[in-house]
Formats: sequence, structure tokens, C-alpha cells
Amino acid sequence: MFMMMFISKDVDQALDILEVWVKAGIEGVTIVESAGMQQLGKQGIPDDVGILFSLSSFMRRQEIHHRTLFSAVKDEATLQHAVEATTRYVGDWSKTDVGVLFVWPLSYAYGLDKGFNK
Repeated sequence: MFMMMFISKDVDQALDILEVWVKAGIEGVTIVESAGMQQLGKQGIPDDVGILFSLSSFMRRQEIHHRTLFSAVKDEATLQHAVEATTRYVGDWSKTDVGVLFVWPLSYAYGLDKGFNK
């Protein structure tokens, strides 16, 4: 079993990647709003305020356009198909603003077999 995670600065791109993953056989994708340290750095983090409060107020002040998609993938064939399809969509991973993809082995996963991830 593997975990796939894609981070995008573009909402439309994230939705396109979601469609790419579904067509590749990925099920049970979770999507969350996210913000990287680079984006937080542009706003600055006050020295006298904790990071949790700063992140919370930062996210209230403006819309966060980053999206993080992640999914547990049961077999390597599906994983390879999804990685190849994602790479075809993205093109050159070395370009800026194409997003980033992480894949790692997943030793344990509990609660997945509930009928939606079979």
C-alpha cells in the first residue's frame, strides 16, 4: 500500500488532478486547503504571536488557493498508472507552479475497507 500526495497552488489544477487520479483508478481522495511557509512568509509572522494563531488569522484574512490531495493506494500498478497520468498532465516537474507530488510506502492503514475503497 502507498500514500500519494499532490500539492497545488491552483484550485483548477487540483480539480484536474483529482479527475486524472479518478480516471487512473484512485478512490477515496481527500482534498484540503493548505498554505506553505513560502506563502506565510510573504505575510510575515509576528514574533509575539504563536504559529497556530498566525496561521488561523492568515487564513481568515485571505482565500488560500493551495489544495493538497492525498489518497491511500492499495497496489503498485494503480499507483504507477496514477503517477504516469499525473506526469502527463503536469509535463515538466522542474517548472515552477506545476505542483509537487509525493509518494511513499504506507505500512498500516485502518478503516479503509468500508465499501468505498475496494
